[in-house]
Amino acid sequence: MSEGAPLRILAYKPRPARQTIAMERVVCCEPLELEYLAAYLAEHELTLLDGMTDRRDVVEVAVRVQAQLVLFSSFITNIEDVLAWAGRLKRLPDPPQVFVGGVHAEVVPEPFCSPDVDGVFFANQLEGIAAVARRIQRGEPFDDVAGAVFRVIESDGGAPTWKKNPGPPLDPAALRRPRRLLFEKNPDRYFYLHHQRCASIKTAFGCNEKCNFCFCTEMHGGRLGLRPIDDVVDEIAAIQARNILVVDDNFLFSAARLRDFCQLVRARRLEKSLIVYGTASFVAQNPDLMAELRDAGLRGLIVGLETIDDTELAGMNKRARVADNEATIDICNKLDLELFALFMVNPDWTPGQFRALARYLRQRRLAFATFSTWTTFPGTALSSNRASPVGDFQGSSGAPAAVGPGGPDGIHPASRAREPQWWRYDLLRLHQRPRHLSPLRYYLWLLYLYLLPSLLPSTGAELRRRMGFFRMLRFAGHAVAIGVGFLYKLLRWR
Repeated sequence: MSEGAPLRILAYKPRPARQTIAMERVVCCEPLELEYLAAYLAEHELTLLDGMTDRRDVVEVAVRVQAQLVLFSSFITNIEDVLAWAGRLKRLPDPPQVFVGGVHAEVVPEPFCSPDVDGVFFANQLEGIAAVARRIQRGEPFDDVAGAVFRVIESDGGAPTWKKNPGPPLDPAALRRPRRLLFEKNPDRYFYLHHQRCASIKTAFGCNEKCNFCFCTEMHGGRLGLRPIDDVVDEIAAIQARNILVVDDNFLFSAARLRDFCQLVRARRLEKSLIVYGTASFVAQNPDLMAELRDAGLRGLIVGLETIDDTELAGMNKRARVADNEATIDICNKLDLELFALFMVNPDWTPGQFRALARYLRQRRLAFATFSTWTTFPGTALSSNRASPVGDFQGSSGAPAAVGPGGPDGIHPASRAREPQWWRYDLLRLHQRPRHLSPLRYYLWLLYLYLLPSLLPSTGAELRRRMGFFRMLRFAGHAVAIGVGFLYKLLRWR
């Protein structure tokens, strides 16, 4: 069948739900998912809308551009908003077709199976979306496209059912380069703390670690997929920015791959400043390689230290232990790498355990640290372990929907997952009552931990050295504003 006219497509990445903590004053990442869509839908009339930097209403934009397709890239905390927007879109006089993809849909697509959504992509999403767009353009049915769940209207006029088509994860070696339309148009809008004009790059999909609380280990079919490292370096060389955030779930997993990376960077004489995610176990075991990476441009390291207790680390199925965390801090100090430490706070902690972590922060002089409530996400290994120290969900389980009566490929809409407040999965709110504290005291402890690094004299000196005095003051002001918003939202939306 001949090709029809190019489709008018609106792709939208929502800003965080209003009940969650607003961090865009200090972190605003390039929307790679939108720019990858621009590469895969280049033959269509595509409008990209980044909710982090553009506050226009998605439905109003869809009406203005006369969108025929609207694509949402959603996190778990956006589910209610996405379904509400889909409902508004379907009530328009000439409603577009609505599709959802993104991080949460990749592992648990069922919560998006709404009467107002035409399909949800969970495997090889970019190729799937491009295939569906081609089918629609040609006037062909698309409900057999692999890696997606589609709403099927019965010919007898009965209630719609859902058809789930298995599909393999994407092939990283075949991945197209993103068209960096948004970043190149407004590079100043994207930054990571004081790293201004910060672009992003993806070099791998999935994660080789098996932390039982982590959503990332379940992505990409639970496997690790790697882009060829020479292609990665070619893309880095082409990015019109010095600062680059590597958004892999774990960049530091293969010493051989990282040595090849350093060699290629040296050969190209690239001068970039890189921020990457890594594990304490790898850093502790490879101090010489970390020095080589520093010489190749590594400037910041984001590491999940998680806790200061080996028993808790083992319970998380982490390979690292407290000694590895200590070694990571020492190596980062020695190499002058910025360490962004991520901690998880257990609702079952006693006040003494909170005080111990606060003491650790002061002793180790951690300038950058974040603190999350230990949360059981649907689709993770922890979600099926009812004996976990995290406890049960608040409300319904949030588990994937059961297969519907239509057979092994069918999902009945009445059986899809239900969770009344998906925004509560913001890694801060409680999903169980604390064992030794009231909820208010727990949140106050969480706020104290968040503010503590900024109160240390050593942090002031570190920030002045890296940012300069006036940028340090601006950053401190943003941190205080986020802290005030943190407490307000936790009290406003419990």
